[in-house]
Amino acid sequence: SSQTPLFTMASTVPLEAQRAALLELIAKNPQAHLEHADHQEVRDKFAKLLQKYADTPGVDTNDVVFVIGQTVYGVTVVHPHELVSAKCIIDFGYMKQFMKDVFIAYGVTPDRAETCSEVLIEADRRGIDSHGLGRLKPIYCDRMDQGILWPDKPITVLKETDTTALVDGNLGLGLYIGPHCMQMAIDKSKKHGVGFVAVKNSTHYGIAGYYVTMATQAGLGRMHVPRLLPRGGSNQC
Repeated sequence: SSQTPLFTMASTVPLEAQRAALLELIAKNPQAHLEHADHQEVRDKFAKLLQKYADTPGVDTNDVVFVIGQTVYGVTVVHPHELVSAKCIIDFGYMKQFMKDVFIAYGVTPDRAETCSEVLIEADRRGIDSHGLGRLKPIYCDRMDQGILWPDKPITVLKETDTTALVDGNLGLGLYIGPHCMQMAIDKSKKHGVGFVAVKNSTHYGIAGYYVTMATQAGLGRMHVPRLLPRGGSNQC
C-alpha cells in the first residue's frame, strides 16, 4: 500500500542526505509514478522516505519534494509540528462532563458533582479562564489529594432564624457549599423579604458572579462579603 502512518520515528540522517536520497530515487525511477505493479515497491519506498523527511525537525514544509510527492506520487505526508500547533475547539458540554466525572472519581456525589462542574464551566462560558477548567486540578484535585479540602462533607446548619443562618461547610468543596447556601438565602428572602447566610469552614467556591446570577434569576439582589484572615491573623472575631 502507498499509505503512510500518521507518525513515524524521526530520522537521524541529516536533512540534506534525506532530500538527496529522495531526488535520487525519483531520478532513477522516472516512470515509478505510473500505476503499474512493477513500480509499487518504489512508490512505497518513496512514501516512507518522504514521511521520515517530514518528521525530521527543521525540515522546510514548503520543499518542492512534498509537492512532487503529492502531485506525482499521490503521497500526502503529515507534519507533526503543524498538528501540535493546530487549534482544537472543545465543546462546553464535553468539558463540563469531564469535570463532573473527575469529581465523581474523587468521591463527590453525582448531584454535587453536577453542581461543582456547572459552577466551573460557567466561568469558562463567560470567558473567565482563571476560574474554570484550569482550576480543576491545582485548586480542587490537588487540594483533595493533600487533605486540605474534602469531596463529600455534610453541610451543617449551626444557627438559623427566619432571615439568617450560620452554616459550617466542614471543609467540603466550596463549589457545592456556595450554591447550597445561596439557595438558602434566596428562599429566606422570598419568604421574609431578606436572607443572610454566613458560612465557615468552606473552601474556594468559584466565580462570585455565579451567585449574583442565582439571585438575579430569582428576581433578587445579592451582596457578598468575604472574610479573609491575613497571615498571622486571629481566628477570633
